[in-house]
Order: sequence, then C-alpha cells, then structure tokens
Amino acid sequence: MKILRIHDPNHRYKIDARQLLHVVENTMHFISPKFSVPQSNYTNSWNVEVFGLEEKLGYTIKKISHEILCKCHENGDLHEETMMLFEPLGPFRWDAKVVLTLAAVVSIYGEFWLITQLVHRNSLAALTAKLKQMPKELNMLKIQLKALNLLIDTMIEAANLVLDFEGLPLQQQLLDDDEIVVTKSKMYITVYWILRSSISCASQIADFRTMKDNQVHVFSLFPSFKSFSRRFPEKIRDLFKVSHFDNQEVLRVLFSLKNDLPLKDSSLEKYCGIQELENKVVILLISKPELFTAEKIFYLVQRMHDHPLHKEIGGSYAIIWVPIPYSQTWSLTDEMNFQFLSNSLPWLSIRHPWSLHSSVVNFIRQEWSYKDEPVMVVLNTDGVVTNLNAIDMVWLWGAKAFPFSTSREKELWEQENRILELLIDGIDPLLTNLVEEGKHFCIYGSDNISWIKELNDTLKKIKSAGIQLEAIYVGYRNPSKVAENILDISIEENSSIFLSTTKMKLFWLRLESIKNSVDRVEQAAHYSSSLQKVLRLLDVCETSNDWMIIGKGLSTDVMILKEREVQECLNLVPELAENVAKLGLFSAIRCAMGSPLPVKSCYHNEILPAEEGLTEETVVCSRCKRPVEKFVVYQCNVTESAEAEQEAKID
Repeated sequence: MKILRIHDPNHRYKIDARQLLHVVENTMHFISPKFSVPQSNYTNSWNVEVFGLEEKLGYTIKKISHEILCKCHENGDLHEETMMLFEPLGPFRWDAKVVLTLAAVVSIYGEFWLITQLVHRNSLAALTAKLKQMPKELNMLKIQLKALNLLIDTMIEAANLVLDFEGLPLQQQLLDDDEIVVTKSKMYITVYWILRSSISCASQIADFRTMKDNQVHVFSLFPSFKSFSRRFPEKIRDLFKVSHFDNQEVLRVLFSLKNDLPLKDSSLEKYCGIQELENKVVILLISKPELFTAEKIFYLVQRMHDHPLHKEIGGSYAIIWVPIPYSQTWSLTDEMNFQFLSNSLPWLSIRHPWSLHSSVVNFIRQEWSYKDEPVMVVLNTDGVVTNLNAIDMVWLWGAKAFPFSTSREKELWEQENRILELLIDGIDPLLTNLVEEGKHFCIYGSDNISWIKELNDTLKKIKSAGIQLEAIYVGYRNPSKVAENILDISIEENSSIFLSTTKMKLFWLRLESIKNSVDRVEQAAHYSSSLQKVLRLLDVCETSNDWMIIGKGLSTDVMILKEREVQECLNLVPELAENVAKLGLFSAIRCAMGSPLPVKSCYHNEILPAEEGLTEETVVCSRCKRPVEKFVVYQCNVTESAEAEQEAKID
C-alpha cells in the first residue's frame, strides 16, 4: 500500500495532536454554531506542545496550506493529488497528519470567513477582499457554506477517532489481533479520506474566492432550498416541453446551477462552461462510472473521435459523459473509475457527477428510460431531444450518423446498400481491405467444431481449384474457450482468416446494434432492399448455430446460407471453376443450384458469327457477366438479290 510506504515517522517529532485539534474546533466554533466548545478552552488551546520540529508549528501549517492550495489549482487527478499530499506529512504520526491537515484547511477557511464577515464594516477587510477579487455578497451561498461546514465537521469527528486509536497504549496497538489489524486498515483509509476531503474543501473555498457577483446571485432564483427542491422536478419536465432559442437554458438547468464550469475537457486539460456548447448538437453519454469494457471504449473512440469525418464535423457536436452509479451513493470504486476514465477519454465529462441534483438523476432514469445500460441522448442546437438513444447509430456509422437524430437513422437505412461493409466496418483493417479491393469472401459463424472442420476442408478444395474465396470466422455470441479451440484449428489449417476474441465481440456488437436499429425503423424496411437482406441475416443468426454470408466487396449482392445449405453450396464451387471465370462466383453458384439469377438486366445485345453463336457452351454478357438468351438472326444479302433481279430483266 503506497500510503504505508510513504509513512516514515520521525520519532523526534512530537506534537500534541489533541490540543491542536481543540484549536481547530475553536476556530470552527466562530464559523459555525454547530461546534460548541467550552469558553475556558478558547485561551488554553493556544498552547500546543511541540518537540523536535526544526521549524515553528505555524510555519509547518502554512507549508501544508500552500501544498493544499497548489493541489486545488492543478486541476489534476484528486487521488494522485491526495497521494502527493501524504509526502510532506511522511515524518509525522497518523494523528499528527490529520490534525496538521485540518489546521491548514481551517486556517484557509478562517481567513476567508473573517474577511467576508468584516467586509462591510472594516476598511481593511474591504480592501483585502478587493485585492483578492472576492465577491461582495455571499448570503446566497448559504447552502454551499452549510455543506462545507458539515463536511469539515465530519472530518473532525473522523480525526477524533484516529486520535483515540493512536492514543491507545503501544503494547495494545502491537498486538497481532485480527480486530487490531482490521482497525488499523480502517484508520489508514480514514486518514486518506480526511486528506482528500481537505483538498476538496480548499478547492471549494478557492471557488468561492473567485466567484463573480452574478454567479453568486444565480441562487437567488430560488428563495429557499426546500422550495427549490419541490419545484425543481417540475421545472425540468416543463423545460423539455417548450421550444428554446438555443441549448443553454436546458444545459444550465441540468448541469450548471451550482457550478459555472461544470464540465471537464481532459484532452485540453481544462474546465469549461456550457456556453462552449452553444450552436452544437450535444450527445449525453449516460452510463455507470465504469462506462464500457476496454474494447468497447477503444471502438467508440475510433467510431467518433478517429473517424475520417471528425475533422470536418467534429466542431458541430460534443459528447458529454454523464456517469450515474447503480446505487444512489458514489463508492470509492465508482469515483476512482470515473477519475481514471474521465482523464483518458477525448470528450467532455461532468466535472463533479456526484453533485448532480437528485431530481436530474431521477429525470434521466424515468423520462429518458435509463436502466443502467449505456445510452446516448441527443439534444439538437435548440436543446430539443431528437433521439433518446443514438448508441446503435454510433456503433454502426460513427460520425457519419451526424446529427444523430431518429430521422437521420431512417435516412441511413434508406441509403444503406453495402451489407458486408455494414457488418465489419472498423473491426479490422484486413477486412476493410477485402471490401475495398472488391474480393469475394464469406463470413461464417458456428460453435460446432466438427462442422467447422468440414467447412475448412471444403474451403481448401475451393482454393485448390484456383477460385479466390477468403473466409472469415467470427465465432458466435459470447465466445468462450470453445472459440479459442476453433481459432487454433483455423490457424493450423490456414484455411480461414481468424479474428481475435475481442474483434469477434465487436462483430456481434455490430450485429446486435443492427438488430436494435432495425427494430426502431422497421416501418422503413420497404425503402431498402438491403434492409430486407439484413432482416434475413438476423433471422438466420438467431435461428441457426451454423451460418454463412457470401459477398463481393462493395457489391449489394449477397448470399445468406444456413446449416446444410452452406455445405451444399460450397461443395459445388470446386466443379464450377470454368463457369466462375465466365459468370462470376454468384451466378455460377445460382446456376448450379437451379436458383433464378437476380433480375438485373443490362439489355445489352451482341451479334456473334454463326460458328461462335452456335456453340453448346454457355455464353455470357460481356458487361454484366450473366448468361445470355440466344436468338438466330437471318440477314438478307442485298447485293445478290439485286444482281438476280437485273438478270431476270435482261432475259
């Protein structure tokens, strides 16, 4: 544990931690009546016994205050900042660590409070406030100040527990007893949270200092906290029932009532306000604090941030991550997940998601049907919800789905005609090349090892016949150890392209997204023949364990087969090498299976010499490569007819 490695107490340093804590409590008594301290302790508490320190106690507290304030302005990871704060406190005992930290925070708070109390009746306080650019009125911040006082109160209570444990006789602390071990572990965690909360308190005080008067007065919109809480849920619901000139009012009510800079942009390492989202489509990515699995996170970044269209339209939309935990409270794990991911992802996130108003969270769960599975709610530039969940659009089309509305989803399905590209887009560069180069290839899925072995044997025969047909194995839903065994078979026989289990999961993610998206726009199915083929594919994948889809590059023509159909079809291919060269793979297979060729006539006519036209071999169109229907054409020889007529006249 890193905290224990940093802990290196100098036994010459001795501080009367209990007495110093009394000073802290006395200071807080003047700030908040909650802290009731006997009058006799006011003067006696100033005499804090200190031994072994190379500097005055006040200077030590000042240095710690400076460390804490520096951490506030760094805007970095709160956990890392807390661990860094442990370093200057390393030489002190556990009780001294917490009390020195509390003394540092309360000294910052006390100075702030003293100036605000005297600013209207003391010229020195007024001038000092002016130099520090502090707001003139803080009456509207009663709720925030009350919360801050409550947090410091809790920290002092926790510090008293640490002091009680550290005050136990040494021989009792050294006992190798399970309860002592557990208690020590809890004490280390308590010390960590006291230090971490100290940075949060100082950060809040720093925010108070830099607030402008108009930011303070925004809270005057609500006469009291109770009435605000009663009216707020209705205000949110009503907000989405009316039209707006822009998205600012909607975003302010959702995220910016308590903080003028509610968003964090980790890519630029800065905090920002909702005004930066004006005239943009806003996508609210709502999820649990752990967001997605790692492969899904990388894939989402690829589909949006790394998409070729991002440079062109990236400034027209913004993604805001809104994490909401499963329970109503944030656990340490939740917070650590959020801090790590929010500092790694290339989009905006809520700066303090644990501070979201409960009415906002309830609205998201009830009105937007958030059920702990990730959703992407889309707000247009006027703050109107245009899609309650665009996540499937994003998986399938990425940034191409802009502006991510439900109407855009229908448009994309009407335009979609590249089935193979739709299935594999962005999963693997090798698959993308097969599509772009116009090669014939098949995608197949199964969990039946014997079926796959038989299929791979047939694929070998096809390649031996000189027919180019690449095969890609994509596993099955929720691939397990069986999938790894199948991959081993594919590698050994070198008859299929194999995807990693991660990429298999992405393929099935796309297939699931296709299903979800089709369910939403099924009424538009008649607009697209490709959508009809997708419905057929989904049906085959859901009703059969063994299936295959054969296609060619960007062509719209595909064959969807299942179970025995796969082998029946592929077994014919090695014998069709000559016809494949003339007709193409699809036409050759359909002719051999007795299936009608797709109606796609080019109406092209060719006149061949009799010796070529009368051949028994199949003749194909030079343009569309389909078999042509033969007709016999008789041509009259005009010259011979004219000569015969002349001879008849002479006679």
